[in-house]
Amino acid sequence: MNFIENIKEKAKSNKQTIVLPEATDVRILKAAKIVASQNLADIILVGEKEDIYKIANEQNIDIENIKIVEPSKDSRHDLYVEEFLKLSKRCNYTKEEADKFLLDPLYFGMMMAKLDEADGLVAGANHSTKQILHPMMQIFKTKNTKLLSTFFIVEHENEDFGNKDYTFLFSDCALNEEPGYLALAEIAKVSARTYEWLFKKQAKVGFLSYSTLGSAKSASTEKVAKAAMHLKKKVPNLICEGELQIDAAIMPEVAKMKSPNGELKGEANVLIFPDINAGNIAYKIFERFSNVRMYGPACQGLEKPINDLSRACSVERVCDTIAITAVQAQEKDNI
Repeated sequence: MNFIENIKEKAKSNKQTIVLPEATDVRILKAAKIVASQNLADIILVGEKEDIYKIANEQNIDIENIKIVEPSKDSRHDLYVEEFLKLSKRCNYTKEEADKFLLDPLYFGMMMAKLDEADGLVAGANHSTKQILHPMMQIFKTKNTKLLSTFFIVEHENEDFGNKDYTFLFSDCALNEEPGYLALAEIAKVSARTYEWLFKKQAKVGFLSYSTLGSAKSASTEKVAKAAMHLKKKVPNLICEGELQIDAAIMPEVAKMKSPNGELKGEANVLIFPDINAGNIAYKIFERFSNVRMYGPACQGLEKPINDLSRACSVERVCDTIAITAVQAQEKDNI
């Protein structure tokens, strides 16, 4: 079984409840039907029933057995407003402002997850990352880290790579724009933990750059090198190295030339990008120019799994993300 097949089997073993607040998007409705029919999760659609059913009927999508919650008519609305005001008190919202927020399916769905009436949430098909992050950071706390970040899983079939498990974890490609060396080290630490949780195998972390171990010098290369040194001091048993060019991180033959005394030896399975520019460009190149399989982005370091789709997502990508979110929910106490 490949990565996503394993994830889906695990999702089925202990079904979780996942909220989809973009219920008038055709891709979301199609994915909801598939996920429900495959018993991957219990789905809650959030929005006005009339609008949701209108689109579902026009597209011939059967959602009769999927629960729909309407924020404007739900008896929990006032409770959610009250709890939201407590959670976001530093923002000094008025009750009228909070009441308006909680009519938004995105806010309402997040409050469902926060108050344990759902196990996780997936959105982003028609919201930007900024629009997802704004309520997320007001409502949820980070867990086992001070820094929220994201990851992608990449499956490959390249025999030249040192990683013979054929899966990489990329981070951070979608959230932290220009992390300093301390933030980069923290992202790497959490990413290693995520890899080991997902695959039950030892993480090997490569801090990526355009330079390998001082072959070029700039503020950027020095930041990456400092991040690797800091993480090694903080977690001495973790295999990590940097700064490295990507070929030195993942190809043993190149590592022998560029980093002959390094501990990675071209076998990295966790790749840490120096900033969001590098990470985002890299994952989109992999996605569009190669035959690898990619899954994500998914958030790591949050008390509940709230995952942000790309607005260009396919139905298949939505289904995969729901399954990943469900498994994150199963394991939230262990991550």
